[in-house]
Amino acid sequence: MTGEVKKAVFRPEALPGQLPAFRLPQFPRAVQWNGWAVERLIELTGDEIEARLLWSEGPAAVRHPDPSGI
Repeated sequence: MTGEVKKAVFRPEALPGQLPAFRLPQFPRAVQWNGWAVERLIELTGDEIEARLLWSEGPAAVRHPDPSGI
């Protein structure tokens, strides 16, 4: 066990969608940003940050293959 989250499974009804970000109790060092907040951060910072999709309800959304990798 490495402590790295390989695949997170989210329940839409349990996500704090009204908040800009949240943390998983199992991985408290990482901040999970909600989509609307990521879009706003990209607006503000341009190419200063990289957005990696971890989870989406959208069937066409493509999840990043290694969202925790740096």
